Amino acid sequence: MNHFVWFARDHDVLVLPEIPEESFLRYVTEHTGVDRRTLTVIVPPTPASSQSRMLSRDQLADPRLATEVLAALGGRPVEQVIPMWPDASVAVLAERLGALAALPGHAFIDQGGGAIVSSKAVFRAVAAGAGAPISPGAVCADAGAAEDAITRLIEQGHSVMVKLEYGAGGGGNEVLSPVEGTRPVGARRTVLLTDRGQVREYLAQHWDWLTDGGSHLLVVERYFNDSRAYYAEFHIEDQGIEFGGIGQLMHAPRYLAEVTPPELDAELQAELIEGGRKVCTPLHAMGYRGWLSADAVITPDRQVVFTEWNGRITSSTHAYHVLGEVVVGPGYAKDRVLLNNVWPRGWATPSFAAMRDAIAGAGLAYDPATRTGVLIVSGYNEARHGATYCTVAPDLDDAWEVNQRLGELFIPA
Repeated sequence: MNHFVWFARDHDVLVLPEIPEESFLRYVTEHTGVDRRTLTVIVPPTPASSQSRMLSRDQLADPRLATEVLAALGGRPVEQVIPMWPDASVAVLAERLGALAALPGHAFIDQGGGAIVSSKAVFRAVAAGAGAPISPGAVCADAGAAEDAITRLIEQGHSVMVKLEYGAGGGGNEVLSPVEGTRPVGARRTVLLTDRGQVREYLAQHWDWLTDGGSHLLVVERYFNDSRAYYAEFHIEDQGIEFGGIGQLMHAPRYLAEVTPPELDAELQAELIEGGRKVCTPLHAMGYRGWLSADAVITPDRQVVFTEWNGRITSSTHAYHVLGEVVVGPGYAKDRVLLNNVWPRGWATPSFAAMRDAIAGAGLAYDPATRTGVLIVSGYNEARHGATYCTVAPDLDDAWEVNQRLGELFIPA
């Protein structure tokens, strides 16, 4: 969640689950031009979950948090409340601050709308109704319906993706395939299923996990082998729907990296943006305000097929909106590529400062003069011995080459 710091502007109050390292705060503000001295970071008094490292609803709705934020404001009015995720507890906090008008779409958020813009099941209904192309499949409330939907696709010779309604990062997805050797890109694993009996047995064994104990719906959709994943992100405002950016999502097999902008021809880019805008239109009418990422795959035969949405600040938003437009500069997409990397595997570095200094010592740190180099995106994670980062380069080949050099810096001998 520390990448939220990149959105900070002068005099902001940041509510975070933990205090970021001071060296990281100074690093970010040096790149964004924000005066670090004007920022206030508040950690809510209720302890955060040690597993999620995210703010909980109880924390945001705690009256003590509102009191602390008001004290930090010192009588200044709240101009805007920007939630990373539109939970109803954000509306509770905004009301206690006397700042409901500063929270766009507060009525939608207050009534649990955040669950709608995260649901893979609701997405299919809305996208289909709006005319955006989606993968053949079904939303299933019981195992019998799921059995029918999965078997129908398998009998047609297709592989199937099953999705938890609220899974994230591919961790709630599994590929069911009638043939061996199907790679589970964007999913935990592939399960070989060739007939109805095997489908029924699979569902009997895993239904509790697939539906979170029966409390959620299950999404079943055709899985397109050898397709590539992309996003088109928009900002939904009172005035309309503003295009944000597009990028490619890389998986091996789980989420690995993002490329902004993607290597797509003009025709496919236009289809991706047009379909994403169709997905946003009903949400605008419903009163949702905020960021919306419409995710899609492009198949080997050039079909653009939308797969889900994420109504929040995503792992993509800061890439184009801050790293691209603010740090690299307007027009970055014409002559630069941003390769955003998740937690590196196998790295060994003891701290944020050590990682920063090693990158600089190797001559790989981001240089505003050349508009190339490595930006450290998040604070240091002790469990992973590193931090997420973004490589800015003239083209993707150069970016991967820099990544290779980074690996040589941090992978222990």
